[in-house]
Amino acid sequence: MVQAKPRSLSVKAKRLRREGYVPAVIYGPQVETPVHVAIRESELEDLFRNVTRSTTVEVQVEGGETNHVFLKDIQVDPITDRFLHVDFYVPEPGRKLVIPVPVKLVGTCPGVKEGGILEHVHEYIEVEGLPRRIPPFFEIDISNLGLEESILIGDLEWDDDLRPLHPMDDPIVTVLAPRAVRLEAEEEAEVAAEAAEEAPEAEEAPEGEGEPEG
Repeated sequence: MVQAKPRSLSVKAKRLRREGYVPAVIYGPQVETPVHVAIRESELEDLFRNVTRSTTVEVQVEGGETNHVFLKDIQVDPITDRFLHVDFYVPEPGRKLVIPVPVKLVGTCPGVKEGGILEHVHEYIEVEGLPRRIPPFFEIDISNLGLEESILIGDLEWDDDLRPLHPMDDPIVTVLAPRAVRLEAEEEAEVAAEAAEEAPEAEEAPEGEGEPEG
């Protein structure tokens, strides 16, 4: 849970930051008026170390209510990397959201021990689902993944409340055999060579053109 205090828009953001706070706003379809708040920078740093964009976060407003929100946007100073502003979105409970959910790989892949190349195809899976069903991340166990084997989108559990916006036969992670890797590299080299051969040669300038006048 994150503690926030109400913020008057008459107080400049620079002043808040000097005092160790970050300006933020809480809004959503069921929030009549956006709630402007300030949150301690140290508390936000702790929060962002432990959540993803698909994690539901509780924001307790001092003297107000607790909001269950998703992290919508973070503005960061490009030079100092300090937080400038944070947007929190309050979803409508019964309405589905479209959101990317990160993929976390766990375990030691036996296919890699056999010389294979682990290819993490989808580091995020975009989903459509009810807020209560959206996970902070998908944990994918690769401890049984051998050479030339894959874990597909369709291998995860889906239902009417949470569905992927990718084809079910899309691989999330796959182990390429060394030979397959070599063949792929050779094919790419062949395509590049063919493209170079088909490229039109530079036309020569007609005789006499480009010569200095004497």
